[in-house]
Amino acid sequence: MANVNVTKSINVSATDAWSKLATFEGIEEFSPIAKSIVEGQGVGAKRTCIMPDGAEINEVLNKLDNENMHFEYEILSGPFPITNYVSNVFVKPTDSKNCEISWGCNFNVEDTAEQEMKSVFEGFYNVIIDSLENLIKANS
Repeated sequence: MANVNVTKSINVSATDAWSKLATFEGIEEFSPIAKSIVEGQGVGAKRTCIMPDGAEINEVLNKLDNENMHFEYEILSGPFPITNYVSNVFVKPTDSKNCEISWGCNFNVEDTAEQEMKSVFEGFYNVIIDSLENLIKANS
């Protein structure tokens, strides 16, 4: 099992960051995703993320803990040579105006593709966290 984790401090409040992430909607506003479609709300919600090249990633929200600012989702299908992908996202306040976001995942992958997939997800998480910070700052 491979794993990736990116933890970054950003200059927005944990409440603002969590309010954008916890809905499981609008990820295209702060990620390389071209479009997303969400069916349902809360645990069990399904999200289809459409990449710029048209590839689809199908996900389901497995856990949503508003009190501890944590959610878990799983990729059900997608263009990646992986199986059993589960991702956990945590938002932790560092003070009233700043927070730390930890975005990580575990997945199964053939040894020949492991490093490439780790790089893809690490890059993706870095872009999402940085873009989330920029979006919230631009809207405040």
